[in-house]
Amino acid sequence: MSSVGVRFDLEFEPDAPTIQAGFENWAKLLKDWRPVFRDVVTLFRRHEERHFATEGRATGKEFYELSKKYEAWKGWNYPGRPILTARGSLRNALTNAGTPEGSVRKVSSHSLTVGLDSNSKVGKYGVAHARAQGPAYRHQREPRPPVRYDPTIHTKKVTDIAADGGSVPLGTAIAQLAQINIIKARKQAFGVDDPFAEGRNPSILTRGVLSLKTR
Repeated sequence: MSSVGVRFDLEFEPDAPTIQAGFENWAKLLKDWRPVFRDVVTLFRRHEERHFATEGRATGKEFYELSKKYEAWKGWNYPGRPILTARGSLRNALTNAGTPEGSVRKVSSHSLTVGLDSNSKVGKYGVAHARAQGPAYRHQREPRPPVRYDPTIHTKKVTDIAADGGSVPLGTAIAQLAQINIIKARKQAFGVDDPFAEGRNPSILTRGVLSLKTR
């Protein structure tokens, strides 16, 4: 999955003995990843809200400054709005629940696509920013990507990573959500004979991951 662009695609093979993050054979207990993907969508929207609110600082390099001419025009027409937010259509499509204009959210039992519909008017606007194209980029070629994240997956506990730097890679948080649901499936499969029944409640763990700041 690309870390810079207008959306991301995620696919798990439910019948494989292992998956991308190196999970164990419990993965094959989980035939339907849609519960995981619902949490991933929530995580993604919160990630995008911080991305827009900080003008890119939450996910990496701060958005390149506007030209003086455009900055003056935007200040007159949309006073106080941050970079990459004028009317707010782009931000709305990536951060609000449901399916706002220009957004895409496709979920199956083993795959998820969430972000911008590149064929829509809003999506084309987002693509132009991701590729540094159009009138806003006449004098510079530094893109202002509407979607940007770190896909890295660490084995270190997310709580420890957060304690070290205040944020975790989005890829790591997604992997944690997947692992939690694998554990939940395992508990359901083993029932009272689950040898790991004393583990923490999956619902509590999920809330903890969803509360993390991601980059």
